[in-house]
Amino acid sequence: MALVVVERCAVLEIRKTAVSFQETDLMELERIITDSDEKEALRFLKKSVYDRILHAQTGRLKSHLDTGGDTVADFHSKNR
Repeated sequence: MALVVVERCAVLEIRKTAVSFQETDLMELERIITDSDEKEALRFLKKSVYDRILHAQTGRLKSHLDTGGDTVADFHSKNR
């Protein structure tokens, strides 16, 4: 039996997302591709893509409609 510990608690919202890159990021990406450096490729994806998306999504205001419940039924029950 194996025990797997997951340290990452955050989960990305699955939706279209744009990520912009600085010139230094693009030079690093070009070096990684040229060198076929798999370890650096994974590190780059985590730092320059995943972490940026996570940071952009963290702390976003949620709509009152994002409750996941039946908002119409809740409204009727609270306003009777």
